[in-house]
Amino acid sequence: MTLKLSPLNDVHVVLGAKLIEFSGWSLPVQYTSIIDEHVNTRENAGLFDISHMGEFLVTGKDAFDFLQYVCVNDVSLIKPGGAQYSTICYENGTVVDDLFYYMYTKEKFKIIVNASNKDKDFAWLKSCAKKFKNVAIDDQSAKRSRVALQGPKAQDILQKLVKPDLNTLKRFQFIETDVGRVPAFIARTGYTGEDGFEVSFPVDRCKEAWNAIMDAGKQFHLMPVGLGARDTMRLEACYSLYGDELTDEITPVEAGIEFIIKQAKQADYIGKKVLVDQLIKGTSRKIVALKALDKNIFRHGNEIFDEKGIEKIGIVTSGTYSPTFKVGIGLGFVDAKHNILNATVMIKVRDKLAKVQIVNKPFYAYHPRK
Repeated sequence: MTLKLSPLNDVHVVLGAKLIEFSGWSLPVQYTSIIDEHVNTRENAGLFDISHMGEFLVTGKDAFDFLQYVCVNDVSLIKPGGAQYSTICYENGTVVDDLFYYMYTKEKFKIIVNASNKDKDFAWLKSCAKKFKNVAIDDQSAKRSRVALQGPKAQDILQKLVKPDLNTLKRFQFIETDVGRVPAFIARTGYTGEDGFEVSFPVDRCKEAWNAIMDAGKQFHLMPVGLGARDTMRLEACYSLYGDELTDEITPVEAGIEFIIKQAKQADYIGKKVLVDQLIKGTSRKIVALKALDKNIFRHGNEIFDEKGIEKIGIVTSGTYSPTFKVGIGLGFVDAKHNILNATVMIKVRDKLAKVQIVNKPFYAYHPRK
């Protein structure tokens, strides 16, 4: 299979990144080590290439009504300049994808979707748009390059390159301005549990923008960061990953992100009946946070058993070693009756049972800028 190359691929090669296949792309998994990159982003800042993600523009007089129809969350709760996290679902409530959308006006939105689902999402949205007279969806993914600047020093770094006062840009808001000399879309969003920004540039200016950010970040110990630390950080923050915690066989309620489903939302949307019913009646399984009580590290697909190690009660969706807490952590589905905070369960790791505790989510809470 021929892998797609990021517009920043040459930069990664020069930096000595270890490249792997991810969703059909060749992308850096690490530059130095996953732990070093993780810890530095938590303490200082990290720069991630997220050019593989999809970027759509939705325009037209029916753009707002269209998004209200396809998205679970209530678009009416945001204003121009605001962003919102949601899922798009099938009629049975299972997830097509999770995404962020950004409102310019009620007639113009930007959408960022997962790389693995870009083509599926575009086809799904186009098919749903047939119900509306005036809405257009443009796939701008190949025209744009995207990076994420994350960490407690992210604002200090980016402020050196932009004129607007970033203190006025709150979480889940965005602006368009120049980063250095490069026109950019800047959103205060991220996938790490840290303060930070996701930034989109014209693809032909991405190397200039990357280098400008790295240069501005030298005094703040900025490091480039790969997929490895991106995954450990999102797991510490208990953020869902499509393909693990979210799939076309899992609903948002089962996945523990029911906060995006607003019962007061008046507009009809795809999957509404099933999802509201699940909110009221509950589900037979639920995502829980899991912390190892020994030195074991568990992974996606490991089976979960009751405390005695006899009855199978679930399965791990994601697992890793936490560089912050220095222990094995993960997420997994368990039968609803076993969803008991602080309960001990067993996970089968390499044919042996490891003792694990169900704990509060998240392991690592979002840290706003002080």
